[in-house]
Amino acid sequence: MNRPCIVRSVNDLLFAADGQRYIDLFSAHGATILGHCHPGVVAEVAAQLERVWLTGGLDSEVLAQTHADIESFFPSSHRVAALYSTGMEAAEFALRVARVATGRVGAAGFENSMHGKSLATAFLGWDNHDVVQLPDFHRLPFVHRASEQQVLGDLSRALRERKVGAVFVEPLQGSAGGRMASDGFYREVARLCAENGALLIFDEILTGFYRTGAVFRFEELRIIPDVVLIGKAMGNGFPVSAVVADRRIAIRQQMLPGSTFAGNPLAGAAVSATLTHLRALDVASRVAAIEQTVVRNLGWLRDTEITLRGKGALWVIELPGTVDVEAIVVAIYSAGVCVGITGRQIRIMPAATIEPANLERGCTVIADELTRALKRTAARG
Repeated sequence: MNRPCIVRSVNDLLFAADGQRYIDLFSAHGATILGHCHPGVVAEVAAQLERVWLTGGLDSEVLAQTHADIESFFPSSHRVAALYSTGMEAAEFALRVARVATGRVGAAGFENSMHGKSLATAFLGWDNHDVVQLPDFHRLPFVHRASEQQVLGDLSRALRERKVGAVFVEPLQGSAGGRMASDGFYREVARLCAENGALLIFDEILTGFYRTGAVFRFEELRIIPDVVLIGKAMGNGFPVSAVVADRRIAIRQQMLPGSTFAGNPLAGAAVSATLTHLRALDVASRVAAIEQTVVRNLGWLRDTEITLRGKGALWVIELPGTVDVEAIVVAIYSAGVCVGITGRQIRIMPAATIEPANLERGCTVIADELTRALKRTAARG
């Protein structure tokens, strides 16, 4: 597929150099929760451009406000431990926090979870097809390959060795088919971590800030993790992430906090503006309406060989080997709809501010193309 060159964007629309207009159902990997070029976020970042961009690690007024704004979404037991630019950086810092806080070098994650693409973060869940082995790192099977009891048994055995200091959880696998375990599974993971002295690290970089309905998945699961990773929607597309940790975890120099661009004032301005405007909207109701529209238009796929998984404003359509993925995606884009593509998966992650008519149109296009694909498969017999 020839990828379009985007020259302009407004809320839920993308405009290409060739004049084509696209309804954006992907929102830049789920980052632009308030839509592209949100006027309030643009204004705050533009104003910050005239004040200060980088401080070299010195304090700035805007960052004090940013920390307070982020922490207002969390229990009082937690505070911002560090601001970074990418989810991978946040996950790497969380690994160092766990190593120093627990004195253990190991970590565990679940197969096909996405915590970043560095050697360490990818090793936790995402196969980079490399030959690097990290001592006492465990990539455990997930529920698509084993029963929940088997997975929990594997985790329990790894934790009993007392070498694992952190267990990473992506509470909805956004890059691997939208898979989730049961609520009870995640609560048992939390219990095992507490029992064995390992930090429970929830990676909510994609799921956080209403993407799946609630502000965070850990709230729905009635779990309070030791550490939460956030990003993407928090800056409405500006590159920013954060590590939010229990206040009882002391942040020490051995954890190597910070980097050149970490906690820059421009990111702080984007975050504070985004969170302010999120609070002003009834985002939960908007996301619930998105879910209703997706299920109404695409729920029938569950009765076919095509799989639909997800919740809120995060959905994954997994296509079988019998259909031509590229042909389907080309047709969807040709009809003026932008979706995400990962292997044999189509991802739908619209902005909370998407116009209902545009969402309806986008879902109709996808449904029509999948119907045609199933008919072609049936005709081939």
